[in-house]
Amino acid sequence: MRRRVISTTRTGTHGFATLDKSKEKTLPDVYTVACIVLALCLLGTSYHFYRWLPEPVAPSSPNVFSATRARKHMEDIVSLGVRNVGSQANEIHAKNLLIRKVQAIQATASKELEVKLSVQTTSGGYYLDFLGGMTHIYHNVSNVIVKVSKRESSSEYAFLINAHYDSSLGAVSASDDAVSCGTMLETLQVLTSEPVPMVPEHDIIFLFNGAEETILQASHGFVTQHPWAKRVKAFVNLEAAGAGGREIVFQSGPENPWLIGIYAKMVPYPYGSVVAEDIFQSGLIPSDTDFRIFRDFGRFPGIDTAYYSNGFVYHTEYDIPSMIPNACIQRAGDNLVALVKGVANSPFLAHPGEYRHGKVVFFDFLGLFMVVYPERVGVILNTAVVLVSLCYLYAEVRWNRFSSMLIITGLVVTLLSWLAAVCVTLVTAMGLSLIGRSMSWFSRPHLLLSLYIGPAILAMASIHHWWQLKRFDVSNVMLEKASFLGTLVIWTALLAMLTALRIPSAFVCVLWVFFPLLSRLLLWEVAHHRLLPPHLAFVLSTVVGVAIPSMLLFQLDVAMMEIFIPITGRSGTVLPPEIPIGLLCVVALFITVPYVTTSVVHMSSNWIRKVGGILIMVGYVLTIGLVAMGMMFPYSGRPDPHPKRLFLQHTDHTLHHLNSSISHEQSDVFVTAFDYLEVDILVGQAPLYRLAREVECHGAYCGLPYYLPVLHFFKCVLCAYRRHWHIPAPSHLSTDQLPLLKLSSMVSLPGQSRNLTFDAHFPVRVTMCLAPRHGNRLISWSLDNFIPPMSLANGIGDCYFVFYARGIGEGKFSFWLELKGSNRPGEEAVEIAVFSHNLEPPFSKTPFLGELIDVLPDWVAPISWSTHHANWLF
Repeated sequence: MRRRVISTTRTGTHGFATLDKSKEKTLPDVYTVACIVLALCLLGTSYHFYRWLPEPVAPSSPNVFSATRARKHMEDIVSLGVRNVGSQANEIHAKNLLIRKVQAIQATASKELEVKLSVQTTSGGYYLDFLGGMTHIYHNVSNVIVKVSKRESSSEYAFLINAHYDSSLGAVSASDDAVSCGTMLETLQVLTSEPVPMVPEHDIIFLFNGAEETILQASHGFVTQHPWAKRVKAFVNLEAAGAGGREIVFQSGPENPWLIGIYAKMVPYPYGSVVAEDIFQSGLIPSDTDFRIFRDFGRFPGIDTAYYSNGFVYHTEYDIPSMIPNACIQRAGDNLVALVKGVANSPFLAHPGEYRHGKVVFFDFLGLFMVVYPERVGVILNTAVVLVSLCYLYAEVRWNRFSSMLIITGLVVTLLSWLAAVCVTLVTAMGLSLIGRSMSWFSRPHLLLSLYIGPAILAMASIHHWWQLKRFDVSNVMLEKASFLGTLVIWTALLAMLTALRIPSAFVCVLWVFFPLLSRLLLWEVAHHRLLPPHLAFVLSTVVGVAIPSMLLFQLDVAMMEIFIPITGRSGTVLPPEIPIGLLCVVALFITVPYVTTSVVHMSSNWIRKVGGILIMVGYVLTIGLVAMGMMFPYSGRPDPHPKRLFLQHTDHTLHHLNSSISHEQSDVFVTAFDYLEVDILVGQAPLYRLAREVECHGAYCGLPYYLPVLHFFKCVLCAYRRHWHIPAPSHLSTDQLPLLKLSSMVSLPGQSRNLTFDAHFPVRVTMCLAPRHGNRLISWSLDNFIPPMSLANGIGDCYFVFYARGIGEGKFSFWLELKGSNRPGEEAVEIAVFSHNLEPPFSKTPFLGELIDVLPDWVAPISWSTHHANWLF
């Protein structure tokens, strides 16, 4: 049956009516293939720029940044080994190494400059609403600080550059953050050396902080206690959540749009997006940086940058110098030198004026340049684009006589196609989770193409093809245009909504409204006047309209994959990772090629559609089959590590009665597997782990020796309780590292209140959980000036979580609690659980831990230490 053609006044298809020749074929196959190939070429070009890094510079002039010299600094720091706060490696060797390197730079600095060195030892405390929330107490942590200024400078303003030299647990942390320390040292050398030193208008402060991995403690000590902190008016923080690749700007502000403006203008390789900022600040990424301390406690505006590629090695034994190519160090160094020169000589550092206020929208295009504009300008721009889109839709209906009902149908069909893509994705994700074959893509991200992206495309195409079959009375050209207009309505509505909510990421919607609309108007008008053949004009209008948005947003999609896939290896067991990763693939599809799919479906021949559908189905079935048979193992070891993370804590438990006598003693190894596959996957590879049993919740924070308040990350999805594992073990008790807590006084106060004062003697790393009992409430304490929310632990072990770290010193201190409630004899008012974490040899190692580690396969990255859990009732 031939397709009957519904025509419109003035050929409402702008000259494309000649395309509508038959139901079977509206575009010659060569044009359809050309459209697909051109779209793939655009994505390939975008990917090329995404991976491109500059050539490293040989160490010649001291005033030109050299990745070779920066690398030497990094390797010197990493050679000291694991640098936990409180260890000799961190508190003595790393600190002294940095001091010697700074002194060497001082000796060669230009006479026009004054380079001052300050070594800070600081103590303090604060509350941080991070993870489950915790109150910090830190004693004697260290900072190495350098201030560069021109001699006899009268400036009272400074630009701060920050990185940390301590390491994460069990890792030498080349990327996080030794490489940034090396970059800072080389930048200091470049800026201060003859023959061409930079003489800044304002001071430059380099902060090498020695306690970031204890959740931002040293930066807090600098901000709240160091005299130079009062000079700081802006900062850049150098971080990492991966090794290698490009460093991304993922946070800026608060307000002060001038700062990101200088970054965009000055750095040779800009890269960043306000979308990354919106995602990070939403809490979807379980991480935080010193940016938060500078912003919340120092009230400084700043820029937060981080490496994120190869996040699989982040905080593992694989985070070593060989994972970081010189090219990425060169890129970061060139950007940092340019940024420091720009900010330190900017009048806005001292007097930002009208540029002090307002949020900013920013994004780069292929790393070539960055677009920056104030949010208020964005609101005007977004509104204008919405109005233009509405006017276009009105004109199509009013003047071109395009059926409004057909537009509405196109909108509904497009939404149904998107819903179909989501449903197909969820069915696959849930199916793989239920049969225990989750995370097959963890070490093979390319599997996502055939596992989720291909089927989503097929689902969308099937809905549109079904519409074609149902509406045989309407031409393919009209259906394609209706789909285009329906998609345009969706993006216009999203743009209006995000603009009303003042979400900066609305610029994504601007791209998908403005460029496709502009392309259609211009190129279809060209076709209308017969300046180009209709087939060619259609292909060009489709490809040109999506070129800029697709190339820009494809890089964002790849970045999100590189960030979130490794995160599934450390995000706990609350949600099957197949679901968020599958949905991320679908969202990436929606924002990368929203118009191309419908155009190809409606304008291609049945042969093209059938071949495409068969290829997608074959790829999907083969992938599902291989995954279901267990042939796509999630993890891998060297040389390309995608490891399973595992914490092993050999823990001695000592529980006390109300009279302080011992009521129970037990020893075990607490096993924390940080991903959804838990410890079950280890049983077949390491039979010793068959002894693992679930831990029941008893006492403050359930008696679980978590290093941080992350208990809420671990939950059985199909049941109402959380899952935690332990292996029975012999005792390892060492009295040298036991935490001591003594009730020194208890004073009754008016109104059923009482004050309890404690003397504590803690090792270098302790977590303490305070849980009021029998109706008592904590109404005041000496650890902070307010009472924070409790960290949740199944409702049974809820407590106030305190994180204690010490650099040097003995760890003796006192604190008090004021409780209000019943004071009946024989009932405890508060339960206090103290977990001391012994991270340094010889106390961190035990023979049984060695046995457990020795039987692990090479695709596991274990981190182990010994813990003592002491529980008191008062």
